[in-house]
Amino acid sequence: MVTALGSLFVAVVAGRMGRVTVFALSGCSHCERVKAFLDARHVPYAVIDLTTHPERLKDQRAITGSSSVPQVLFNGRVIGGTDDVEALETELGAEGFMERVQEVLAAPDPTSPRLALDTAPEDASDAPSTTPRSESDEPPVATLGGVPFGFVGMIRELRSIVDVKDSAPRGLMRVVQRRCFSGRHLIDALLRKHPSKLGRDTAGAFAQLLCDCLVIREVGGSSPDAFIKFADDDSHLYRLQPDNSPGVLNPYRRAWVDPIDDDPNAVLRAFQQTWFRITKRHSEVGTGAVNYDAVRVDREFENLKHDMCVLRSVELSTMSDDQKTAFVVNAYNLSVGCAFASFGAVRTRAHRSTFFDDVKLCLGGVGTTRVYSLNELEHGVLRGNRRVPYRMYRPFTAHDPRIDSEIKVDPRVHFALNCGAKSCPPVNSYTPAGIHDELRAAAEAFVEGNVAVDVATRTVTASALFKWYKCDFGETDADVLGKIAGWATGSAKTALEAMLGDGGGAVRLTHAPYDWTTNASASSSDYDVTKTRSEYSWLLGR
Repeated sequence: MVTALGSLFVAVVAGRMGRVTVFALSGCSHCERVKAFLDARHVPYAVIDLTTHPERLKDQRAITGSSSVPQVLFNGRVIGGTDDVEALETELGAEGFMERVQEVLAAPDPTSPRLALDTAPEDASDAPSTTPRSESDEPPVATLGGVPFGFVGMIRELRSIVDVKDSAPRGLMRVVQRRCFSGRHLIDALLRKHPSKLGRDTAGAFAQLLCDCLVIREVGGSSPDAFIKFADDDSHLYRLQPDNSPGVLNPYRRAWVDPIDDDPNAVLRAFQQTWFRITKRHSEVGTGAVNYDAVRVDREFENLKHDMCVLRSVELSTMSDDQKTAFVVNAYNLSVGCAFASFGAVRTRAHRSTFFDDVKLCLGGVGTTRVYSLNELEHGVLRGNRRVPYRMYRPFTAHDPRIDSEIKVDPRVHFALNCGAKSCPPVNSYTPAGIHDELRAAAEAFVEGNVAVDVATRTVTASALFKWYKCDFGETDADVLGKIAGWATGSAKTALEAMLGDGGGAVRLTHAPYDWTTNASASSSDYDVTKTRSEYSWLLGR
């Protein structure tokens, strides 16, 4: 894949000149940052995508000696990661940097087969046979004003005509219902939009149809499956279906029309590619930061959230451990990004204290509905139902039906999960068949970029992940250091193994501060916990 801006691209292609090459992962914020840096300077570059072609990682390692991404090369010369490219410009100055780029592009094209670009089209056989639905593919659920609407289209139409807002406080505890409207208000809105085509009785019948199709839900209904009789008055309140479970990322349908017949992991990876495409469209030139507010109102994002309702038919307990690991890691990483767009970017400790409990994904199976928070996916499923750091209780109780989805912890998953922070590992797309090799590569890349070995002081400084989840890596610091040594590469591995085996005394393990900065643009809204709530007590303030 060749990406370029400006006239330099024409010269490179026409003359088969030199090349700037970027080894990168799709959806990796660090990779997007370096590509945005090059784009802002109109530097043409070719991308070797390790998500699409994971086998090319061996080429990257052979050339650069590194497993971390991104890796930028000027022809055959290794520049390094994002910080290294930016440091080169600082060293040379803006003009000097561009002169260096011109020299690179004027040189012969690199001949190493390890830098060969993939020119073959993507193999369509790799795509899931059950593709995510588009809005136009949906069967109509209702016809309004002579226009048929599918489920998403109907939701969008109602949002445009109905004034959705919080109710007045009700009851002894003065409970405020969020994002709702009265039956009378809905009928009035329909009549205002279509005064010549609807009478009040006809509009009421249409509203009843919306209830029957689960497009709107009654607030405080006794049972989700109970029949709803629509009432054209001010006392009965209703919500659009997506607003009825506000913290859930796939709330558009209570059940999917057709279960997944294909590999759920393949379908989920198709969702990831859609998400990468959406965020790239709303990334800032020069920084790669994502404007999540723009993502929130993108029609394709709304369609994606609707399509993700198919995950309600996925049953974790029927998967093998490898299938489950790949699926849950991918689902977690996708959910964090979607949550930033839906509820705002997490920027403070107060945000983090509730975000991972309040953001949820609905999974299930035939006849079941199981909702998992981000914490439950990570600590309940992937960590074998171990406690969240600094908490007293396990995510699942012994009688929780979701406990059958837990798997024995593989500590390498910590190098695959991305909670949105800068210090998190990059996002990748994991597969059941390759999960062990992929996790091994993720561990090596993370240790390479987040562990420093100081031989003189016999000190190893590692990511705070090794402190928070020490019990997953071993019982003692020596156990943790042994694990780190097993994943280290190059000179760091040699130095650490020598210290651990030379009998020269204890090796001290310290931990670096965690950088919680996100890839959200400055204009992106902060996380708003109230967006994950359906009601609150005006009297108690929560």
